[in-house]
Amino acid sequence: MTGIARNINKCRVCGGEDLVPYLDLGMMPLVNRYLSRPDADAAEPRFPLKVLLCRGCSLSQLSVVVDPKVLFSEYDYYSSISQTFQRHCELLAESLKREMNLTPEDLVVEIASNDGCMLSKFKALGMRVRGVEPAKNLAKVAEARGLPTLCEFWDSDAAKMVEASDGKAKVVVATNVLAHVDDLHGFIRAVKEVLHPQGVFVFEVPYMVHFIDRTEFDTTYHEHLSYFLLRPLQRALEANGMRVIDALEFAIHGGSIRVIAQIEGGNLQPKSSVQELIRLEQEKGLFDTAAYFLCAERVKLIREELSVFLKGLKGRGRKIAAYGASAKGNILLNYCGLGPETIDFVVDDTPAKQGKFYPGNHLPIVSKDVLHREKPDYLLLLAWNFADELMKNTAEYGLLGGRWVIPIPALQVVAVSPEKRRHATPE
Repeated sequence: MTGIARNINKCRVCGGEDLVPYLDLGMMPLVNRYLSRPDADAAEPRFPLKVLLCRGCSLSQLSVVVDPKVLFSEYDYYSSISQTFQRHCELLAESLKREMNLTPEDLVVEIASNDGCMLSKFKALGMRVRGVEPAKNLAKVAEARGLPTLCEFWDSDAAKMVEASDGKAKVVVATNVLAHVDDLHGFIRAVKEVLHPQGVFVFEVPYMVHFIDRTEFDTTYHEHLSYFLLRPLQRALEANGMRVIDALEFAIHGGSIRVIAQIEGGNLQPKSSVQELIRLEQEKGLFDTAAYFLCAERVKLIREELSVFLKGLKGRGRKIAAYGASAKGNILLNYCGLGPETIDFVVDDTPAKQGKFYPGNHLPIVSKDVLHREKPDYLLLLAWNFADELMKNTAEYGLLGGRWVIPIPALQVVAVSPEKRRHATPE
């Protein structure tokens, strides 16, 4: 696989080799490597995108691992772009300050700190902060915002550098990064090295319960190596001398779980939420294979329904665009075989993406100005997890007669205004 990817034959949590494939999305490009020109195929390798279930601990993971230096050394996703995520970060920072009685002397470390969106909320509350971010472009943006950032991948060496410069952390935060990690145990051990004995490790990952319930197959891409239930997360933490003390579900990113863990012997006691969620996972049958194979069948139905619907509209002369050049959107379009013959362009609010082309399907990525000028009949919301925010951002488009298409968890067409959410009848 061109020397930058390798096959996986063992579970990264329990080491088991009984891995059952259940979801195969085919050969896919690296979804966050946007192209500078539409014919840049030479710079666009494709890799298998297949998900395996470990019968031993119920972790889902990809069958391949792509070199993280290829994926993350430069990155065009800026977390501050989303107002929804900004508010989520504010609430997280406020709750941790309150629950942990954080003072200005306390250190908050964020792993994969992106452009500093989360860290800025802790800094505003008076905490000392330190980011660790491997993408040079994002680390530079955070530094310019006055947020100290170490430009490194997270490991034991990075933990030692942070401790040497800043001391032990009362809080280590990691949102939407644990799923990207191949050496999960090494990652957790590095957290434990820098964490204060009475501190907490707080992380968020997409939750497999929501993935299965809502058929969120488009959240599968090469950056996301693991797809977590709480049970395998608990097992990984306990194997490295940490224990889960709380677990909460959130709607962000299509459904996430926030896990709070502490070093064994810490001063906090586990809450009932931990066992309640594990019981929920068992009741939903997520420790067996049947639910996963049923989900894979629903994925095929979504592909057929969306493809037939949009291609039918195009065949009747309707103009179709998309909004949100997200990673999940790229998987959705490539898997469903939707390209320039069906969709004219993709609107995105991130300046770094504008003027580039989507991997795989080579759709042009443009600013919102083009949406207002071209006035497509339908706007496919690729970042469906932020559907309300996207429809609010394009309210004028809706008032002028445009219709939004929400593809996940089921095909939905919305007209008039996001506040009324009046359902339109598909043509």
